[in-house]
Amino acid sequence: MSSEQLDEDNLDPGYVNNEYVTIPDWHMAIIEERMARYKNADRSKWRTWDEFEKELLEKLAKPLKD
Repeated sequence: MSSEQLDEDNLDPGYVNNEYVTIPDWHMAIIEERMARYKNADRSKWRTWDEFEKELLEKLAKPLKD
């Protein structure tokens, strides 16, 4: 999925129907725990998607060069 597809501001309200798509309580508990864990984290140490993607592609290309 692209970032455009995940952009909540642009979602059609009728796209997800909670009657058909439900999130189990145990899943929500995990999500809430993770959100709380990272709420006050130092985000300056995080990598952007572009940084991660570049690093990953470099790691994947390295064996091809050797």
